[in-house]
Amino acid sequence: MFPSEELAGPDHYSLQLNVEEACVHLRIDKGKDELEARTIITQDTDYLVTEIKMTNASLLKGISMTVPSRRYVDMNVNYHQLDDTTFYYKGSFYPDGEDKERYEPFSFIVLTKMIGAKGSAEITPDSMRIHLREAKQRVTLFTTVVTEEETKNLLSTALQRMKETVIQIKDMTKSHQEHWRRFWKRSSITLPDKMIEDLWYINLYAIACSSGKGGKMREQACGLNGLWDIKQPTKWGSMWYWDVNIQAAFWPLYTANHLEVAEAFNDGLLSYTALAEQMAQQFYHLEGVAGDYPHALYLSIWPWCAQFLWDYYRYSMDLFFLQDKAYPLFKKIVRFFEGYLSYDSEKGQYDVFPDISPEQGPLTRNSTCTLSTVKYLLQITIEANVLLGEEEADRQKWIELASRLAPYPTAVSNKYGDILLDSEWAPADLHLRHPSLLMPIYPIGEINKNSEETLRKRAENTLRYAETNTEFGMFQFGWLSCAASRLGKGNTALRLLYEQGIDLSLRSNGLFAEETERWMNYCNITNEPLYHPHMMEASGEMVAAVNEMLLQSHSGFIEVFPAVPSGEPEHERTIGLYEHDVEKKVRVYEKWDDCAFQGLLAAGAFEISAMRKQGHTKWVKIRSKAGIRVVMRNPFGSDRKVIVWRLDGMTWIEEDQLEGEYISFGTTKNGEYTIYPHMEGLQPDCFLTELDSEASKFVSGPRVHEAHTHRRVFLGKNQETHHYKTLDHFTFDYYSGNYRESRLAAYRLDFGVNPEVLDKDYFKVLPRQVHMDGVIGQTFRKITRDMVFTHYTGIGWEKADDLIAVDRGEPDGLRRDFIGGKSESVFVIELPKGRYDLLFVSGDSDLPSYTEIEIEGQCVWKPDHVLKSGEFATDILPVTQRKDGYVNIHFRTRDDSQWRINVLIVNKNYTYL
Repeated sequence: MFPSEELAGPDHYSLQLNVEEACVHLRIDKGKDELEARTIITQDTDYLVTEIKMTNASLLKGISMTVPSRRYVDMNVNYHQLDDTTFYYKGSFYPDGEDKERYEPFSFIVLTKMIGAKGSAEITPDSMRIHLREAKQRVTLFTTVVTEEETKNLLSTALQRMKETVIQIKDMTKSHQEHWRRFWKRSSITLPDKMIEDLWYINLYAIACSSGKGGKMREQACGLNGLWDIKQPTKWGSMWYWDVNIQAAFWPLYTANHLEVAEAFNDGLLSYTALAEQMAQQFYHLEGVAGDYPHALYLSIWPWCAQFLWDYYRYSMDLFFLQDKAYPLFKKIVRFFEGYLSYDSEKGQYDVFPDISPEQGPLTRNSTCTLSTVKYLLQITIEANVLLGEEEADRQKWIELASRLAPYPTAVSNKYGDILLDSEWAPADLHLRHPSLLMPIYPIGEINKNSEETLRKRAENTLRYAETNTEFGMFQFGWLSCAASRLGKGNTALRLLYEQGIDLSLRSNGLFAEETERWMNYCNITNEPLYHPHMMEASGEMVAAVNEMLLQSHSGFIEVFPAVPSGEPEHERTIGLYEHDVEKKVRVYEKWDDCAFQGLLAAGAFEISAMRKQGHTKWVKIRSKAGIRVVMRNPFGSDRKVIVWRLDGMTWIEEDQLEGEYISFGTTKNGEYTIYPHMEGLQPDCFLTELDSEASKFVSGPRVHEAHTHRRVFLGKNQETHHYKTLDHFTFDYYSGNYRESRLAAYRLDFGVNPEVLDKDYFKVLPRQVHMDGVIGQTFRKITRDMVFTHYTGIGWEKADDLIAVDRGEPDGLRRDFIGGKSESVFVIELPKGRYDLLFVSGDSDLPSYTEIEIEGQCVWKPDHVLKSGEFATDILPVTQRKDGYVNIHFRTRDDSQWRINVLIVNKNYTYL
């Protein structure tokens, strides 16, 4: 979209994604002029609808249609105007690996129709710009996509579809709104930590949008990069790799009460069964489904994937699904392992050899990941066999196999104590690519906070080992956090979620990527991807980690708020060798004394809602979708008597009074029950109404979190975000893989009034830099208007004539004051031979300004417009010093304006060679 010149330099501009309504909202205001655009992708149909409202019909000049370029796809695109309201482009390309001599290219059409305006197309080889005319104050754009998988008659099909759309627009919009209303009604959360709360909603929305349900190429939707695999080259693309990357994306859907999205995993996995059977026969000469398809010797893949079908049954209690889909697959995977496992007669155990721990390598025996997934597969297959009344002989055979499976490999680490090993042949100090040795803790839950002390302590030690020695990536932070929650360590779970996830890989849009301004994944250091789109596994881990803190049901009973953070200090990741302040080694994250959730799903098909106030559970509500007996850890404490109320029509009736550590009672299908501590004279209505008034509300401004490196992490952004990110980039450590790199400052200069007039506490302005070895970096040096350069000082103004120094008092400690003028001035700094980056901040809170900056003999920076009062420019210029000497920095302005300089920071990149 191209707004007219009337909206240039707007008073207000916002572009927001509203996940609750599943729409993108654009708003531009200037004076009395206002343009708004609202875009949705209609539910269950292939339409994109943009509704535009303008106070003046001339505010929108035009729109464009274009195809994102892809380096490795030779795409042929032709743009066309059919009439003055209908425009389209046809595209064709050969998918990767397609035999061009045998097949025609894949073809598609994208067609847009305008209602409320006419247009004329200006076509270039790369795009089509549509200039509007006769526009009304309301314009609607309808866009649809048709591919050759639907029809060979692309244009006629698109036109017929568009004809139907214009008639049905109200129904389509209503259906879209109703779908997302139902989606969010299923479950919701309310947390004191609003960044975590917002990320739960944003990433659950991302998963739902990327399920591929109803699509022709589902693996392209919910593969590694999901819907964001647009620009090439990327590292991974979007495919179903059937590794942790895919599994993690679906982890949260069961507790989040979105089994309808989890069905995409079921259907996708089952569609690969024939290929996995073929691999078993041709590669191993065995019957059944190869446990390692499609990655040879990753034997945990299919046993791991089977967990998702079992969870679908446990959380839905759909016996038909278990009988028709899940159990037959379980038997085929077990059949493969009956032939693959090798028996060691001396030890009396079955071993997995050869084996590879996922993405860890090298070849090994008895990886913890494979042993635990095979063991759990046998257990759920045995349980399914009993539930379905299947052959007892099979059951007995599997019981024998499970009982003789090799034990998990363990060792005693000098640093961590008794730990699980990644595999039998792995050393105790092995660097981990994946924390897959946590599999018995999460997701399986075999070892948890209720386990006997030796096992629990081993699990806690293993978690400490894994968090310190696992490669930073998309796959580890949520897994570590979930494991901490299973061990009842809510503070650790929250720290790991921040420290190894949000602190490193969160982008301002609420999604996660393998490159941010704070971190670069090791895989991308050793390869050549140019683009780093969102990774779907991170969305799954973000939501799953929050779920685990709020509700667990893996051990045969339901527990609400099993691992909520209590606000106790957590040891931060060590900065270096010489910590100057002991208290900086720990961090206190917000405690969740007041939190609530609605509609989360527990095993047994129980929808659970609960509220926690002042550190105590206030009430729990249960809706029994299957009508089986509920078992729950007493949410109010083992010494508290519990009142159970049942909803009968519109009336709550007291059902039972229970006490003890665990409470249990029978339920009816779709029956609703409320549990609260015994308090005379109170009815369930007094408790339940409080949740509705605390529904989540998204805010328009960015949320800000300070990472353990002191860099700020933003959720959302505004005109200030770039300034703070750039300042942080010049000051604080950056992660290259798992290794911290420090910024080396040659100068940190604060321009403005004399310190006698304004005494600044620079720590409040920007925390002191702490290098990776623990050494504190330099603070700011004050530059005043009367500091004239001498060779003795090595820094200063060439001359001080016509310079002014002013303190405006705002917006912050660094930008409140400045040095400026109307005539050109030169600032001189001494720099040895080398390559440098120069950061500058320029602006004025009260008056417009225009500042050109020239690095003499090297480069000139000019703003693209006059900065308004309160507007600041923050940018970076390269400086190359080919020999020891001085750098002259020129500041100048236009005839009708004035220049300003607030801050200069010079960082050294490396010695000039």
